Amino acid sequence: MVAKPAYRTSKKALWLSSALAWLVILSLTVGACLGSEQAVAFGSIAVPSMVMIIVGLLGVHRGFGSYDMRLAMRGSHRDPPEERP
Repeated sequence: MVAKPAYRTSKKALWLSSALAWLVILSLTVGACLGSEQAVAFGSIAVPSMVMIIVGLLGVHRGFGSYDMRLAMRGSHRDPPEERP
């Protein structure tokens, strides 16, 4: 049986990047709600970028994780036993 690939490092990086992106989004939202014009100006560029980072990381992680699993499972199949006369 083939062991499932372990993604501890990539999962940690995914969670850390997502958490930091959400932290930036929330801090800009708080700044904009408090009336900071700089937060509004920076948020118009940063928020869409942060959302794209989150979506991109999730997409890449899911896409390549599925591909890795598919390759691992394909390699684990054995040839059927040959029929003997």
